[in-house]
Amino acid sequence: MTEPGNPSTRARAGRIPAWAVTVLRGGAISIGLGVIFAWLGVYQSGEIPFPERIVYWSALIALGSAAAMLINPLVFDRWMAGSHPALQIAAVSCVISIPITIGLVAIEYVSVGTLAEPGWWWVQFGYVLVISGLLTTGGWALDRLGEKSPAAATPSGNPAAPTTPSAVPVVFADRLPAKFRAGAIYAVSAEDHYLRVHTSAGETMILMRLADAIRELAALEGLQTHRSWWVARQGLADVSRGDGKVTLKLKSGVEAPVSRANLKVVREAGWL
Repeated sequence: MTEPGNPSTRARAGRIPAWAVTVLRGGAISIGLGVIFAWLGVYQSGEIPFPERIVYWSALIALGSAAAMLINPLVFDRWMAGSHPALQIAAVSCVISIPITIGLVAIEYVSVGTLAEPGWWWVQFGYVLVISGLLTTGGWALDRLGEKSPAAATPSGNPAAPTTPSAVPVVFADRLPAKFRAGAIYAVSAEDHYLRVHTSAGETMILMRLADAIRELAALEGLQTHRSWWVARQGLADVSRGDGKVTLKLKSGVEAPVSRANLKVVREAGWL
């Protein structure tokens, strides 16, 4: 919804979707850990040829990573958002250990030809739970370190972003990682099943429907400018018009589209 020649438009067009970044990162981690586990011959897998061990461990770790991608936002941001981190990590570890254990049972059945006894299942689940717990704890620790990083205080390329806390509704604020809760909400935009939350402290992703977010942000002055965008008045920096289209520029530099269906509402609100 912006002019084709606008540099900001080209930058957004070249941005890799958040889900793609997550998948690529998960795949790289799975292969890396698969090589390490194969080299160490973890859990008596040393008898398997090295190339097959890499495939074996990479596939199992990828299965766990896929499960983690689905369960992490649900546990950390929704179901157990206010719980102690230890309980959150334990819950995630238990859930993602289930599909991995099932995978181990299936591999054992294919390689041996007989279904292992239930007792063997529980032993493998225990082993997997330990590894899942360590990896989940490591991921949680890295996230916390990222929150303490000075570079995370303001969005990249926008050092003048406001740092004054905004009155964000408590229910919605609790859904955000800690470093974003005191920031001013600029906008929220829908991407698949997730929302990208644009704030004065940068951007973050949460698992939520746009309609639900708009209801929780009702205390803030804002408008739905497009079927996949809601913009807060406090986040508005400028308005651009061109080729019959209107775009709202946020204080972070991101541009939010205004659809024809919402143009009248935006104009009546005095934003244009």
